[in-house]
Amino acid sequence: MTDAVGREVKAAALTPYFILGLFLLVLALLVRAPASLLQKALPASLPLTVSAWGGSVWNGQAAFSLAQDAGYLHWTLQPRRLLAGRLAADVQAQGAVDLSGTLELGRQAFRVEGLRGELPSALLRSLLPPGWELPGNVRAEALTVARDGRRAGAWTAASGQLLWAGGPMQYNMNGQPQGATLPPLVVNLRLDGDALVLTLSEKAGNLGLATVHLGAGGQVETQLRERLLHYSPGYHGSGAAPDAVVVTSRQVL
Repeated sequence: MTDAVGREVKAAALTPYFILGLFLLVLALLVRAPASLLQKALPASLPLTVSAWGGSVWNGQAAFSLAQDAGYLHWTLQPRRLLAGRLAADVQAQGAVDLSGTLELGRQAFRVEGLRGELPSALLRSLLPPGWELPGNVRAEALTVARDGRRAGAWTAASGQLLWAGGPMQYNMNGQPQGATLPPLVVNLRLDGDALVLTLSEKAGNLGLATVHLGAGGQVETQLRERLLHYSPGYHGSGAAPDAVVVTSRQVL
């Protein structure tokens, strides 16, 4: 065996130990690094304000405010996902907003997994078409959504439910603001190719009201059923069956 070949064999044998050592070094830095370093990583478009950082990047907490709501956020990083090159943490919010789930951030991508608890309406804007509002809090049940900006904004995961207690809902159709006073709703999420699909139904009887398709490139298609329009003031009906789609709107965000 030549010296060159011998050096290559030794280098190959040492590579796993080098990778392990590098990983342990990264872990040590994360455990000791102050949590406030994460402030620079927060997106500018985030709808909440974070302050009063404490603990470490690995296991820390911070105060947050969102519109009229305020509380504390605690997180713990998941080491197994770090091995795959992804930054993920188990997150729990307490205070005016009570939420728990797993948040994963990557380059131009994000994933929220198993989210449960009260979700302020301000956080729903990225999941609803422009002009749509569900006032108050919406309860998330095993909610999972993921999007990948490297694939032109493709939605890569969607499941779970949103529960809303009902009341005045605002929505927009073909550029015109509309309103309706609705009973308690269930919003089911699912994936259709690279699009996110939300189905709005009455909680009692699971009767369909509307369907919203959010495409990867920002295309939005909204379909309203006759049943939903009956809740709008001044609507006298079209004679169609309650489940019939009577209005379809398409726009690009």
